[in-house]
Amino acid sequence: MLPGLPAVERGVRTLADLFAQQEIWGLPPENCHVVLDPRTPRQLSKAVADAAEAAKDTLLVYYAGHGLIESRTGQLHLAVGDSDRMSVHDTAVPYEWIRRSIEHSTAARRILVADCCYSARTFGIQSAGAELEVEGTFLLAAAAENAVALSPPGEPFTAFTGELIRLIKDGVLEGGEFLDLDTIYQRLRVELGLKALPEPHRLCRDSLGKAPFLRNTAFRAVDVNPQRGWDNWSATQTSDGYDAESTATETEPYVRLASLRSLLDQLITQVSPAQSLADTLQSVADGVVAGLGYELAAVNLVRPDGDLVVAATSGSPAAGALITGRVGSRASWERRLTMGEGWGSLRFIPYTEGWVLDSDDVPQWFTDGPVLQCDDAWHPADRLFAPMYLPREREGELLGVISVDRPRNGRHPGAWGQEALQVYAAHAAVAISNAQLRGNMQRALVRLEREQQALRASEESFRQAFEYAPSGMAISEMGGEQHGRFLRTNDALCRLLGRPASTMRRYSFSDLVHPEDIGTLLRASAEGGRAELRLGRRDGSFIWVSMRNSVVADTADGPRYLLTHIEDIEGHRPPGTIETAP
Repeated sequence: MLPGLPAVERGVRTLADLFAQQEIWGLPPENCHVVLDPRTPRQLSKAVADAAEAAKDTLLVYYAGHGLIESRTGQLHLAVGDSDRMSVHDTAVPYEWIRRSIEHSTAARRILVADCCYSARTFGIQSAGAELEVEGTFLLAAAAENAVALSPPGEPFTAFTGELIRLIKDGVLEGGEFLDLDTIYQRLRVELGLKALPEPHRLCRDSLGKAPFLRNTAFRAVDVNPQRGWDNWSATQTSDGYDAESTATETEPYVRLASLRSLLDQLITQVSPAQSLADTLQSVADGVVAGLGYELAAVNLVRPDGDLVVAATSGSPAAGALITGRVGSRASWERRLTMGEGWGSLRFIPYTEGWVLDSDDVPQWFTDGPVLQCDDAWHPADRLFAPMYLPREREGELLGVISVDRPRNGRHPGAWGQEALQVYAAHAAVAISNAQLRGNMQRALVRLEREQQALRASEESFRQAFEYAPSGMAISEMGGEQHGRFLRTNDALCRLLGRPASTMRRYSFSDLVHPEDIGTLLRASAEGGRAELRLGRRDGSFIWVSMRNSVVADTADGPRYLLTHIEDIEGHRPPGTIETAP
């Protein structure tokens, strides 16, 4: 049998609830069919076939669970309750069955989301004949064809579905009124990449990835005021644009300083405490394009393993689709940050030197275009990087790198342009570091709340077991002036001794034990063992009981309480001995 995945059921139910909300999709409940823990392959495949036949506008099939590979054919199978790894071919659902149902559906849009191991095999990579070739389809897989999907211990959802749920709930701050499937994929790729989790994959046959899918919960109408580049602020406008260096006025430093402050204020305003790390990174990339005069920008962030992932891009959707979520090794980045020319903290690599980097593993895009006929003209193969370092106590540790390309004036940035990019990178590092800190704190709070919930559940379970135990139970103090005094007794013990719980708190076992058995009681209490002795009832009689003590320890202060189990053995002749627990 396969191990259970409790996070899967929570994820399925949460997604169904989200899809039903009017502000997200408004999917009628009768149109959402949830199949939890199907036992047989037929039960799962029939549910998909029925939904595919009924769907007219949109067919969304979401599967989460175990993905299994049939060893003889290498084909992906979807596990059900009765699936067996040793007999995949006849105990799990071949993905081919699901593919056929989707293919034969008359729905205008067909979407498959697979959160399971090896889920990219739904793309037909292993078998060209199985490839889904129907227009209007979008496949989103949680893992590569030979990679496993993860369900982190203690987390409420699987890694992929958890990020998908967060994205749907929080929305995309810089997005439009609706989220399309391509945007969802790109954001998932970034968020999972930042956490060094398995990278999702997609396959889209046409423009379905750009079509509106869900409402963006973070959408709000804003006015966008594009700004000129930093070497253009005090320039004279001509029919050809701005001539930054040749027409600067004597007040240029003051104008540019005010503009730089304005941009930084805008960045601080946009990067609000409510933003996620991904939203913060996107705001940083957008700020470079909007305010620093570059047509393209990318934010590369250091991952926990030291490599850098392209976390956000701005200025070119094509470039973003090509490199977002891809990873470059730390060694390749360190090579870049030591090449070329140092412009303060910036690193400029001219095209005459940068050609050696074209084939390394750092994600990059290449642009074409005319080159101005001047000494400081920007060449399409030039590279300019702005490293970001962690502030305060961890100063000097690389946080990430801002990559920029294609200055709008076609020239290398001048002194003020270089200074502006350096200052911006320093402030961006603070904003990103704070966003990471907020994210870590939020995750810590979530873990703490789960631990507290588990503790409360444990305490409630103990209370239930204590109160409703069929035999007598008592908790008494250890040490101090109140040593041995009852703190709590259950109903069974009160009935056994004929005493109400309110009066039991006045006594200890030494007050109730038969005078001849006091030595036995003291030895049992000291040694934490077992004993048979007599306890006094309210009517003055004595009853033989079996007593078993357990010490409840506190990790900081040592033993604190004594938990005692009492069983009625009246009618048995007492042996008059004590049994010490090993």
